[in-house]
Amino acid sequence: MLHALKVGGPPDWENAPDEFKADLAALDRLEDEALRKVATGHKTEEEMARHFELLERNKEHTLTSAEQVKLAELRSQADFFMLRKAHAAALLHWRGHRVPHS
Repeated sequence: MLHALKVGGPPDWENAPDEFKADLAALDRLEDEALRKVATGHKTEEEMARHFELLERNKEHTLTSAEQVKLAELRSQADFFMLRKAHAAALLHWRGHRVPHS
């Protein structure tokens, strides 16, 4: 994504994890306003609070097995969320729009 922003070419999702490629490729078909919503989106306070709670408890080694699975799931979701935001911002930039900061 950073390369696309620097050189001005369309973003390339080929180096993204396989489980994210189809979703990133689908962003190419979105209208600019929909991309802007993705690029400026935020997680809810509840989602963030749960993730941080599990991260803190993980540091203390007090997570149950189910909570360890949930933390891994939340990490993957956070990675996808940020990668999707970056890809949307890169697409907007490539299309000649000012890239929103959020």
